[in-house]
Amino acid sequence: MENSMPSAHRLSRRVVTSAIALAMATAGFATTAFADFKDELLKNDTIVVGTTGTAPPFTMINDTGDLDGYDVALMKKVAEDLGVNVEFRQLDWSGLLPGLVADRFDVVASGVTRTKDRLASDDLIMLSPYIINGVAITKLASNDEISGWDDVCGKTVGVVRGSAEINLIRDSLPEGCLGTVKEYPGWTEMSLDLKNHRIDWMGMDYLGPSYLAAKDDSITVLSDVRSPKTQSLAVAPDDKELAEAIDALIAQYREDGTLNAMITEYFGQPVDFSKTPADPK
Repeated sequence: MENSMPSAHRLSRRVVTSAIALAMATAGFATTAFADFKDELLKNDTIVVGTTGTAPPFTMINDTGDLDGYDVALMKKVAEDLGVNVEFRQLDWSGLLPGLVADRFDVVASGVTRTKDRLASDDLIMLSPYIINGVAITKLASNDEISGWDDVCGKTVGVVRGSAEINLIRDSLPEGCLGTVKEYPGWTEMSLDLKNHRIDWMGMDYLGPSYLAAKDDSITVLSDVRSPKTQSLAVAPDDKELAEAIDALIAQYREDGTLNAMITEYFGQPVDFSKTPADPK
């Protein structure tokens, strides 16, 4: 990714009100650190969020045709607590982080894995963990040839284009084990190829496919989860005060149970944040 310069319309705004400062003080924030977060927004009083809408239940289109999911609910809660609006823009995963660098969004909310490179990058700001996950094998329930990681060597795997899972999977397998890798824009296209036997398995996280497999008897997710990882939100590199303000809320939500209430609602099971794995180095 290329580094982006802060846009003039971000830097020119000075529109923070005393009401917002008072609200943040009431919530226990250090208002002097966060007082100017609204100056950095792409649109006045609105956080612009990039998401896919195709990674259930992180981000998806629900039965009524509305954008929904864990990331969507979280960003609505964050915007409410910061006293601003939120606007979602949908894009394939492969375009989200480049779009963040190109100043198309303030935040990317789409199950972003906290990798070593992303944590160290100057192109984005990764926030602290909002969920604990890992990589797992998703396959057809009728496929008796795959019962664990030892059985995937040489077989064709589908992955989401630009996702972090393929490197986590590669690192967890013996050298030379990984077979042909096919990339897809999202779950819909990949699961269709799985059902049509164009791929043998899907290399994804554990929680998302588990949610989908609970609604589709033809697909199953194996319980052997590897490469424990954390995921969170990514913020534009020139939105430092916004990143600090949102991260303070995420920390609060971890402590007061708000995150686990949302996680249970969307994933059907809570996570134990006391077992959060260390950041990759």
